[in-house]
Amino acid sequence: MFFDGKRPKTAQNRIISRRFWPYYFVLLVVCTVFTGNALTQKDTVGPVHFSVYAPDWTWQKRDINILVILENAATQEVPVMIELMLPEGKEDHFQVAGRGEDTRPLPLEVVVPAQTTVRQAFPTITALAGVPRQTYDFEVRVAVGDREARVGYPMTTIRGAVVSPGKWALYLPAGLALAWCIVFAVVMRRLSRPGAWRVASPPIAEPAQREPWIDQ
Repeated sequence: MFFDGKRPKTAQNRIISRRFWPYYFVLLVVCTVFTGNALTQKDTVGPVHFSVYAPDWTWQKRDINILVILENAATQEVPVMIELMLPEGKEDHFQVAGRGEDTRPLPLEVVVPAQTTVRQAFPTITALAGVPRQTYDFEVRVAVGDREARVGYPMTTIRGAVVSPGKWALYLPAGLALAWCIVFAVVMRRLSRPGAWRVASPPIAEPAQREPWIDQ
């Protein structure tokens, strides 16, 4: 009988595989329910439809970005004022790139052409370390003339990495290179000794009975 190395499929194997179906189903439900959720809220101010995309959690010492998408349904351009409101009384828990210690609201005026979609982001907002981890109340204000809409959302901070990914990118290759240098130095020191590369040849064994033609 020829065996090709493959395990034959038997009724017992099929029964065993069916026993794991409930676990697969539970794993699928857990992955579906406990995925990270981010804010996606839509609203309308006059002729402008807008959507706000923002994270609902972040690590300390890491940056967050907030995206606002503006859709102008009018036949003429519309100036829109977008304003990001940092958590009241906790503005010093965050740092915005290019603003130093200025923690006032971040206003931004955007002119949206007719029948056009414009994307505007508030990038590089860093959640600082050294403060208790908590949930902050952010707010985005979108105004067209005297009409406005406000989108508020919570964002939770969790413990950040002890070493930032940027430092890991420097320290890890440097550490591996140093380790290999040490190993190389130790190995080469042993192999560089006199006679380190000499290997004794096995002794030549004489046959117990000589062939007759040898003596001829």
